[in-house]
Amino acid sequence: MSKLGGVTVERAVPCEMRDGTVLFADIYRPEEMDKPLPILLMRQPYGRRIASTVTYAHPIWYARHGFIVVVQDVRGRGDSLGVFEPFIQEIEDGYDAVEWAARLPGSNGKVGMYGFSYQGYTQLAAAAARPPHLVAIAPAMCAADLFHGWFYPLGRLSIGVTLPWAAQLARDEARRRHLPNIEERLTEIMVNPGPWLRHLPLNELPEITDLAPFYRDWVEHSTYDDYWVARNLLPKLTEWCVPAYHIGGWFDPYLHGTLQTFEAIFQSGNEAARQQRLLIGPWAHIPWGERVAGSSFGRMAAGHVDRELVRWFKYWLHGEGDINEIPLVRYFELGSNVWRTANAWPVDTIEEHKVWYLTSVDDPANGALGGGNLCEGSNPSHSSLDLFVYDARLPMPCESFLPVDRSEIQQRNEILVYTSSPLPKPIHVAGSPRVVVWVNALGGPTDLVVVLTVVGEDGTAKFLSIGRGFVPSLEQEVNIGYIDHAQNSSMDGWLELTIMMRPIAVQLKQGESIRLELTGSAFPLIARYPNHVNENELAHIGPEKLQIATVAVASSSHHPSRIYLPVIRPSESEV
Repeated sequence: MSKLGGVTVERAVPCEMRDGTVLFADIYRPEEMDKPLPILLMRQPYGRRIASTVTYAHPIWYARHGFIVVVQDVRGRGDSLGVFEPFIQEIEDGYDAVEWAARLPGSNGKVGMYGFSYQGYTQLAAAAARPPHLVAIAPAMCAADLFHGWFYPLGRLSIGVTLPWAAQLARDEARRRHLPNIEERLTEIMVNPGPWLRHLPLNELPEITDLAPFYRDWVEHSTYDDYWVARNLLPKLTEWCVPAYHIGGWFDPYLHGTLQTFEAIFQSGNEAARQQRLLIGPWAHIPWGERVAGSSFGRMAAGHVDRELVRWFKYWLHGEGDINEIPLVRYFELGSNVWRTANAWPVDTIEEHKVWYLTSVDDPANGALGGGNLCEGSNPSHSSLDLFVYDARLPMPCESFLPVDRSEIQQRNEILVYTSSPLPKPIHVAGSPRVVVWVNALGGPTDLVVVLTVVGEDGTAKFLSIGRGFVPSLEQEVNIGYIDHAQNSSMDGWLELTIMMRPIAVQLKQGESIRLELTGSAFPLIARYPNHVNENELAHIGPEKLQIATVAVASSSHHPSRIYLPVIRPSESEV
């Protein structure tokens, strides 16, 4: 046992699971305890001494605020025994860990959980098991529905995030098995994944799958099947859940999962529905600060998450404070760079879904210098037809959800680009943009990716949102194909495709324009679609199956291709 900052630290405390497997935890207790204290429990797979300090204050800081903090290695990670089976093991183990922690010396029997990413999922898993001593949680940047919210939020594998993470988990397993050379090799893949992201077939990466065999499962189960149903916690959480403070970031890859989990529980009507809270900041997965990808959002962007969590857990575990002082929804509005509040998400103050129609005049819409326009409010009287070619061997790049400038890549002819006139006045957008396009394809089926950017007066085009749909081939029946996040109907041989885009909250300023890109890929943000193959082949195909598709987009009075933005009446901004 050691001491630091008025806190005693007890290392490697054993905790026996119901099957006899022993997990190990570090325990942080305030030295001066005049009464039993509640527990803050974090369960994580990365080595318990890290304790999510890449985003949170150290456990000693939380202990100094009146909690006994317990950080535990999950099964098969760190020093804990057993075999690591991601996600599926955390329900029963989470229940056992909570009940064990509640009985620790000095505990008052009340347990809260905190942490982000996998540490967020372990909270949701424990809550789904209903341990009697779990009182409140604060899951950040994670998902209860792993298929739709974690691995396939756009309907394609999020390979740019998933592969490096699998390499990290394999690296840690190499250390457990005392394989230093392999550990070094996997660290290189984790830090510089470029060549491996392009590797095909997706399920043949022995450097990773030998030590992280679950990666093969993630890529082979490319549709929502029984594998993912068994790992979806939402049905249990919408029946019963403890109070939860959900935390996300506009640029985090798991934003959809964070919002989906909050919305499902909040709208469920169960006992804890009104005891949910949501905080969305201008953050990537790591770090949570004021600067992201060259953009600065000001010092207000910090969000003071540690302070917020202390306030949250003080109320639920100590009975101190007023829960009504924490807004139901608090989100950072990009553009204005202020915090706003709402009584629900999606926000309940939508005034209209403002519409712009896609059209091209004189020149085709290929590239930002082409003739593509977004016409506000009225469907263009003339007809236009624009086409792009998607070569799966050379997918169009989109590396992340970060607010990067895409003006250079938008010059490519493989991208259809439609730009509005400068806005005559500011508008506030909050929610999911919706794109409706009339399309068809030769050489399909194929993907259609839509990217929304905001164009400044200096010509920069900052990323705002993205969505994906699926286009069958002209050679097939129009109504055949798997349409993600979309509905379809046919008219004159064309497919009307509706694509719900990733949620955003932004003030678009006077003089700025909106710009919509249409292309065939967003690599390596999502795995490229090879064209002309079936969905169940995706994990198994080699590079020889990468094909070329031509996609046509129509816009006319009979085929009105368009984009809708949810325009709101904003709340008063917070200081």
